[in-house]
Amino acid sequence: MNTIAISELRTNLPRLIEEVATYAKRFIVSVSGKPKAVILSIDELESLEETAEILAIPGAKKSMKIGLRQAKKRQGARLDKLLR
Repeated sequence: MNTIAISELRTNLPRLIEEVATYAKRFIVSVSGKPKAVILSIDELESLEETAEILAIPGAKKSMKIGLRQAKKRQGARLDKLLR
């Protein structure tokens, strides 16, 4: 992630927003040399929020780890059988 001073952000805001939206770049905004905020795309923010919601479900993380292990071993149920 790139760090950018707030003065540079002010000067280049339209270009930086375009980079964030188009190339999924992220910027840490610093004020007086200290990190104060992050600029990221709306899609990435929504993805992070969805991930946080899923991980807040009790047992979700454990279930995902089990599923990942099963997938690596080619165990578990086939999708077409689950959809029946």
